Amino acid sequence: MKAVYLKEMRSYFHSVSAYLFLALFLAVTGVYFSVICMSYGYTDYAANIYPNITIIFIVIVPILTMRLMAEERRQKTDQLLLTSPIRVSGIILGKYLAVLTLMAAAVLITFCQAAVLSMYGDVSWKTVLTGGIGYFLLGASLLAIGLFISSITDSQMIAAGVSFGVVLICMLLPNLSSIVPDRARYTYVVCGIVIVLLAWFFFEQTKSWKAGLLTAVIGAAIVGGAAFLKPELFDNGLSKIIDWFSVVDRFNDFCSGILNTSSIVYYLSFIAVFLFLSVQTMEKRRWN
Repeated sequence: MKAVYLKEMRSYFHSVSAYLFLALFLAVTGVYFSVICMSYGYTDYAANIYPNITIIFIVIVPILTMRLMAEERRQKTDQLLLTSPIRVSGIILGKYLAVLTLMAAAVLITFCQAAVLSMYGDVSWKTVLTGGIGYFLLGASLLAIGLFISSITDSQMIAAGVSFGVVLICMLLPNLSSIVPDRARYTYVVCGIVIVLLAWFFFEQTKSWKAGLLTAVIGAAIVGGAAFLKPELFDNGLSKIIDWFSVVDRFNDFCSGILNTSSIVYYLSFIAVFLFLSVQTMEKRRWN
C-alpha cells in the first residue's frame, strides 16, 4: 500500500493535477475569503466560507479521481498491479490515501486563512476546526465516489464526466427533497428502479444471473416487508430517501461547531461502501 501511495503522490506532482487542484482551490477560497471576511468584516469563517466552497467539489473531484484507475486500465498497467504481491484492497487504499492527502492540504489552506483573519478579529477556532473536519469528511466521501467511478471505466474523460454529474447531483439533493412528489406510489417506483439497478450491478460483477435474481428477490422482500409492517414510511418517502442520502445536509452541523457522532459514522460508512465497491470491481478484473 505504501508503494502505491508514494507512486500516486509522485504522479500527482509530476503532472499538473496537484498544482491545478491546489491553485483552483486557493483561487476560489481566496475570492470568498477576501470578499466575505476581509471586505465585509465577517469573522465567522466556518459559517461563511465552508458552505460556499463546497461547490468546488464539482470540479476538483473529477480532476483528482479521473485518472486513478481509468488510466491504469487504459495503459494496461493495472495488470502489473493485479499480478503483484499487493492485495487489491492495498492498491485501492494507497490510491485513496493519496487523494486524501491532497484534500488535507486543501483544508490546511483554509486554516491558514482563518489564522490571517484572527489577526483582525475574534475567530471561533472551535467552529473552524469542526468545519474543517466536516469539509474533509464531505470531500473524502465524494472522492470515494470518484474513485469507484474511475475503477469501472478505462476512459479518463468518461470517469471525469460521470464524476462531475454525480457530484453535481449530490450538491443539488438538498434542494430536490422539497420538490419531489410526496405520494407513496412514487416511492415504490423509485425503490423498484433501485432494486433493478442493484440486480444488474451484481449480475455485471459476477456474470451470474442467480446473483442478480437473488439481489432482486432480497430487495423486493425488504421493500414489501417494510410496506406491510410500516406503510407510513413510504408517505413522502422520496424526500426521506433524498435527505438520508444527502451528504451535504450533514455537513451543516459541522459549520455550526457541532461535532455530530452520527454524521461522522455516516460519512465513514459512506466511504467504506464505495471503497468496498472499488475493491470488488478490481477483484473481478483480476479474476477475469
